Amino acid sequence: MTTSKFDELRTKTERELAHVINSELDFGIREACRALGTETRGFAEDHYAGARHAYSRAARVIPLLEEISGDELGPRERLEHLRELLDGLSVLGSTSTPTGESIAPLARALWKARGCPEGSPEDDWFRAEQALKSQRASLGLAAEACA
Repeated sequence: MTTSKFDELRTKTERELAHVINSELDFGIREACRALGTETRGFAEDHYAGARHAYSRAARVIPLLEEISGDELGPRERLEHLRELLDGLSVLGSTSTPTGESIAPLARALWKARGCPEGSPEDDWFRAEQALKSQRASLGLAAEACA
């Protein structure tokens, strides 16, 4: 069976599009993990914004690609992974008292950022709870200083 020029071009375009999508997702996941790993709020917000932009760009392009093979995680799964990281980061802006509902997505994002290791889920829960409490306390002190 011979391959037409059109099929060759389509295959090449799919490969290049897959590369663009994977590069964008790599960047977004890396930025989300950096945001989860930083202690400085301003620095975390910069990484969070970069991850959100990468998610948006990848989400627009993925539907153009109909089939991809050879990836451990396909683009849609990697996009969902980035979405979960962003969901976890989104609770960091909350000024309310940390609850199970606000701690859980951040703890899951921290766990995913660590590569989803087995055992000790309470470590991520504790880190998420502490991050939310620390943020709430710093926001409270800043509000008092402005009053």
